[in-house]
Amino acid sequence: MLTSATGISTNSPRRPIGGFTLIEILVVLLIIGILVAGASLSLGVLGRDSALQKESDRLSALMDYLRDQAALQNREYGLRCFVGGYEFLVYDARASQWQKVQGDDTLRTRRLPTGVTMRVSIEGRQIILPREQAKNDELAPQVMLFSSGELNLFELMLQREATGEAIRFEPAKDSDRITVTALSTTPA
Repeated sequence: MLTSATGISTNSPRRPIGGFTLIEILVVLLIIGILVAGASLSLGVLGRDSALQKESDRLSALMDYLRDQAALQNREYGLRCFVGGYEFLVYDARASQWQKVQGDDTLRTRRLPTGVTMRVSIEGRQIILPREQAKNDELAPQVMLFSSGELNLFELMLQREATGEAIRFEPAKDSDRITVTALSTTPA
């Protein structure tokens, strides 16, 4: 048996030193990071209804645009909701009636995504929405945006039938803005 000058035997097989190398630790951390990122992204996509959110964002932006147009043009505008969609109206003072907005593709008639319903309450009373679009002489909005910046008292709900997830629109208490609130409710 060979021994070194220090008295340590050099013939015995060396046992590997315990532990992980830096490369092994970094590879494991990289894999964990990828898994966490993937889980976060999938929960973000699955955790909320993107079609409902997109429609809510669209309606909110259109109502803000309509409110601005009412103030700029000194005209009264309205939102008429029906089963499956909504349309924008303008009050024609000469004809003393509401008419569909013409010449502005931004304010065209809109259809709700499949599975999304709309409910409207005026001054605390739920309105039964008409089944379809009306003829010009039958037009009347449920939500009115006045040229003064005021809004009538309303509550508009977009709701996903299957999950009960809902988004509520209503006038803000102390301003001419519209408050949008996401709700988590049970299906009706």
